[in-house]
Amino acid sequence: MNGFERRKQTKMEQIQKAAFQLFSQYGINKVNIQEIAAAANVSQVTIYNYFGSKDALAIQVIKSFFQEQIDFYTDLFKMNIPFQEKMEKLVEQKIAHSKAIGPELLEYMMADEGEIKQIMTDFTVNQSMPLFKSFIESGKKEGHIRDELSFETIMFYFNMFASEVYKHPEFILDHKDRNKMTKEFLHLFFYGLTGK
Repeated sequence: MNGFERRKQTKMEQIQKAAFQLFSQYGINKVNIQEIAAAANVSQVTIYNYFGSKDALAIQVIKSFFQEQIDFYTDLFKMNIPFQEKMEKLVEQKIAHSKAIGPELLEYMMADEGEIKQIMTDFTVNQSMPLFKSFIESGKKEGHIRDELSFETIMFYFNMFASEVYKHPEFILDHKDRNKMTKEFLHLFFYGLTGK
């Protein structure tokens, strides 16, 4: 990559980062190119040259967000650490994402019926699910997850917890002892109210 391509790549990343922050805070519909350009410290023309339109930029921002998650899952599940430690890191990542992605952007993504929905479906079905399936199988082999539980039930249970974290990140983020809260959350996740 030569100097020009490097500068272009850096500017594109700047623009996407600024757009993600603004979209998360205000929603895609309430943000304009002028605001993104000011936040990214670039001209509006630069954004149009690199992305074509605000909608195309939004699509790229969402694709990058999902790709970062896939990269995180791939790296995490390959780590040579205990299963429960992986779960802890997974929960911490969910908490961090719940703070990063605002409800406005989340609602917009969930309501979309076009390209964003296709991106989310591809992310879930073709990329995320195979990784989680392998992860759950390793948890069963190591004796952390009951063998008779189906993958679908486990994922429903996990998503139930995750969706509440997305809705109420302040419950853990604002708690004076985040580590203790995360451990309690994981204990509930694995053993329920009665304990092991």
